[in-house]
Amino acid sequence: MQLGRCLMLVALFALLAGEAVATPIYAARSARTCDNCHVTPKEWDNPPLAERKCNMSCQSCHVDPAGGGMRNASGRYFGRSTLSMIATSPRPTNDWDRNVSFVGRRDRATTYNDDLPLGPKTFEEAAAFADAVNDGWAWGTPLGAPTRYGLLAGRYGTLNPDPVFRVGTDVRFAALLSGSLAFPMQIDIPVVFHPVHHFTVLANTGARGRPSGYSDTFDQDHSFYLREAFAMVHEAPYQAYVKAGRFVPSFGLRLDDHTALIRRGFELDGALPESRVSGVEVGAMPNYPFLNASWFRMAARQRVPDAWDITDVDDGWGSAINAGWRDLSWSVGASALIRRRPIPEGGDTSSYGVYGVVNPWRRWRFVPLTYQFEYDYGSFQRSSGAESQQAALYQEIQWVAANGVTLLAAHDWEDPDTEIVDDEAHRLQTGVQVSPISGVTLDGRFRVLVPAVGSADSDIFLQLHLWQ
Repeated sequence: MQLGRCLMLVALFALLAGEAVATPIYAARSARTCDNCHVTPKEWDNPPLAERKCNMSCQSCHVDPAGGGMRNASGRYFGRSTLSMIATSPRPTNDWDRNVSFVGRRDRATTYNDDLPLGPKTFEEAAAFADAVNDGWAWGTPLGAPTRYGLLAGRYGTLNPDPVFRVGTDVRFAALLSGSLAFPMQIDIPVVFHPVHHFTVLANTGARGRPSGYSDTFDQDHSFYLREAFAMVHEAPYQAYVKAGRFVPSFGLRLDDHTALIRRGFELDGALPESRVSGVEVGAMPNYPFLNASWFRMAARQRVPDAWDITDVDDGWGSAINAGWRDLSWSVGASALIRRRPIPEGGDTSSYGVYGVVNPWRRWRFVPLTYQFEYDYGSFQRSSGAESQQAALYQEIQWVAANGVTLLAAHDWEDPDTEIVDDEAHRLQTGVQVSPISGVTLDGRFRVLVPAVGSADSDIFLQLHLWQ
């Protein structure tokens, strides 16, 4: 009984910190029509494979190729054209008749006729569109001639596709209705500096939310810290890259719900400084296949690393690999992650996962449905040195009822220690996400935690997410 109550408390109060991360289900859903992510090109000549930037991977929408955090021009365009009830970039033609009734066809940037904006036909034509850029969140053009591997002017409306300097925001306010608990969940200010083509520096400063309110969020130690801080060489053939600095290892689906049971038990909770590592990651995403691998050092499992010193690590080391194929209506992937460190620092762990997404909406316009899942299994060491195993499952289904309105249902399960009887737990949730305009998302969830022993507990979780 006591174990069940503890599990319920952990699940509820895990909500007290957050991070803006990638949403893989968006990537899968965007594949149903090309003008989700960019202006329709005029008789676009498909470039050779090495030069193609179109893929269903995290890199399509985020500055960090492994996903999460600041969005690039493609991700911002997707938010303006597709995610919101009111479009501020041209609405995809397949979505013209999917607005909710009280919105109708009053989108600001869509004419609803054949006179839609057209992007450049070739790489050479892209330069002519540079004068049309009018972007209040990104400035400048990197030194040197445009690269064929970077995002091109004219493909993303008036957005600056390849700026020298870019500032973003991710702010979340949350409330648990039981107990009337309201708190700041996340405050992130990511900054990108891209002085020359093929080289970028990213620094994301974030604040951890505190259940005791706003003052503790800003005053307590480690409230503010560098979530990510790395230098990256990129815009290479086949969308290859190398980055070095502080980051979360790439593993499985990088969900926007950091409380998912497939994350915290495997030391991958994006809200915690302890999940960050310092190392090197390399990868490539040539159209549909993807691969990234990393080697890193990290702080001891129970020690919070220095908020600003990204070299603050202990004796252990680790490595991760994440690979698979993300196609237009489906994807599959597999991940492996090992950590090797002394037992006082957390001991050795080995984690393995398989995951996938199915998007029938790509083939059937009347089925706006997307499903994703992940199953993870791994081993860890106790303080005695004995080895045990753990497992977790996540699955989610989303139905896009109308532009800007999504219904969802999700199921988590975990067995945090296979040697302990009756420590498993299920978490069921259903909810709705509403995005009235780009950069604003309202998320409401009804959650039920069902432990193996003890009674179930439930709550209603509300979140306001402001992003740019």
